Amino acid sequence: MDPYTLYTDNDLVTLLAQDDQLAFEQLYTRHWAPLYQSAFYIVQDSDACKDIIQDVFAWLWEHRHTLEVQSVKAYLKAAVRFKLANYIRSGRVRASFFESLAGFAPPALSPGCEELAEARELQVLIQQTIAQLPQKCQEIFRLSREERLTNQEIAERLGLSVKTVENQMTIALRRLRNGVEPYVIGTLLLVVFGR
Repeated sequence: MDPYTLYTDNDLVTLLAQDDQLAFEQLYTRHWAPLYQSAFYIVQDSDACKDIIQDVFAWLWEHRHTLEVQSVKAYLKAAVRFKLANYIRSGRVRASFFESLAGFAPPALSPGCEELAEARELQVLIQQTIAQLPQKCQEIFRLSREERLTNQEIAERLGLSVKTVENQMTIALRRLRNGVEPYVIGTLLLVVFGR
């Protein structure tokens, strides 16, 4: 049995400050998967999530001599949350991120917790933004998201050209992004990562 698995996170940080690479590897093994899952839930981009998590752990190694953390788990979650917020703000997030917001459902959280209330507020904001779209645009967007129809199927159903459907979807996604982006970054990160 690997003795490092028995150490607490704080013990591992102490060893990390002494350049113990095995302590670093144990921290990585212990925390990588949950951080990745939380990040992926938000941006749905595996490569971006891997890069963000790698950046956080690289920073941890580089600053191992000056680290002052009370809770490694909370520290890593906060670091990933910060990197994700920057990633989303930078505009590098894929359009599918905002497309997936149309069907956003809060993750399973304890009733009455603040994060659940904020997730529900986000869900209401998304629905309000969709409801403010022009009627035809809203209809096309809902057919795409709720009935999962392709642009071709929507065009055939509504007697429109595929190009018109594509244009209307672009408008809908742009408005959704503009309507919820300022709120969504903080709320999603809070809901998924907690405080």
